[in-house]
Amino acid sequence: MQDALLTFYYQFHTKQHYFLCHDILEDAWKQQNHYTKDDFVVGLILFATASYHYRRCNLKGALRTFKKSIKIINQYADESIASYGLQPNAFRKQIQQLCTDIEQEKCFRPIELPLLKEMEQSIKSTYNDYVVNTTIVDTPDIMHYHRLRDRTPVIDAREKALRLRRMHGNNKKD
Repeated sequence: MQDALLTFYYQFHTKQHYFLCHDILEDAWKQQNHYTKDDFVVGLILFATASYHYRRCNLKGALRTFKKSIKIINQYADESIASYGLQPNAFRKQIQQLCTDIEQEKCFRPIELPLLKEMEQSIKSTYNDYVVNTTIVDTPDIMHYHRLRDRTPVIDAREKALRLRRMHGNNKKD
């Protein structure tokens, strides 16, 4: 998970590739032996997704997703949040402020996560070009990533699950 977090923070700040951030942490989360939708990392996944929506001016989706994120994050003690390299109180306040900004229909600005110094140093030692990008990245491949990425594995997995459900459903006896 630590490598995924470093990549997540790098992509979030330097590239502003928020949807890729979602994918990075989702993959790491699903590789754990035990995981639930209330895991802290899901709050981070939702935060990245909300940021993606906000930049694309989907205010309704961004607000709804930030609220889901804070609901999960608020379940965790400061020590747990800090173990992910974040300043707990600053992160909670940041999400609340983003919700307020969206409700007031304020324009998107690049988001700087409140990282602990140790996490920031780890990112810098892993990624030489790490910076917090303060200009909005709006290249089509990043802005519309969810539409442009190859979804074949996801679609195939859904179709397989549907076939299995149908097969098992047809074998039930009433």
